[in-house]
Amino acid sequence: MRVCIAILAIASLPGGMGAQSFEVASVKLYKDDGVGPRNAHTTYNPQGVSLGARTLGFIIAEAYGFPPGRIVAPGLLMKDALWAQLTQGYDIVAKADHNVTREQIHVMLQSLLADRFQLKVHKESKTGLVYQLVIAKDGPKLEESQDAGGGFDFSGSPSGYVFRNAEMMRLSSFLSGRVDRTVVDQTGLKALYNFTLKMPEDLQQNPGPKNEGRSPESPSTGTYAEALKPLGLKLVPVTAPVDYLVVDHVERPSDN
Repeated sequence: MRVCIAILAIASLPGGMGAQSFEVASVKLYKDDGVGPRNAHTTYNPQGVSLGARTLGFIIAEAYGFPPGRIVAPGLLMKDALWAQLTQGYDIVAKADHNVTREQIHVMLQSLLADRFQLKVHKESKTGLVYQLVIAKDGPKLEESQDAGGGFDFSGSPSGYVFRNAEMMRLSSFLSGRVDRTVVDQTGLKALYNFTLKMPEDLQQNPGPKNEGRSPESPSTGTYAEALKPLGLKLVPVTAPVDYLVVDHVERPSDN
């Protein structure tokens, strides 16, 4: 497997020096009282965002538009200390002093992470065997979401998974944890979509990801071919570079 040198310092990534910032932001550790279900949510509004019971890894992924599975420690290995940090849950409510777009909110989240968590990251590219998620011959068959301000919502059962307000990155990330290669979004689709991915019958009794996500025992692209057809999508096996977001430094913030 060949490693391409493609490293960007945090200052050259969106959210570096001079980035837009929220006017006010509350960052608190999520505390599970054990009463009732975990109220995980991601809610956007014209002036900011509310993230409830979300892990730091999820929040970083949200800010940078990266699949959580491609957020790694230096050397592409997930160190125990970093894993403990990324799996800690937080409640974050942040507001700007004017109306902002979802893209601007993401940049502001990057600034918030740098300020409160002392987050420093860079990108690296690694070339290997991947599946590209692409549009099938007859075109995409996806319902575009009309709730532009809504947050991503995901629910599942043994027979299928429902995605709401989902970018294609969400689908590629989901598939990456369930097939034998990393899945990279190459659809070119930029909107938010509502769709249901039906599980293959032979996986309906065991729909979860394999050990450590991908593994030699994970199913290949053919397993999900029929499930992706109704969406007008398909997986194509190729050798291609994959971007990773490398966490160089992160600290636990104090509650406020």
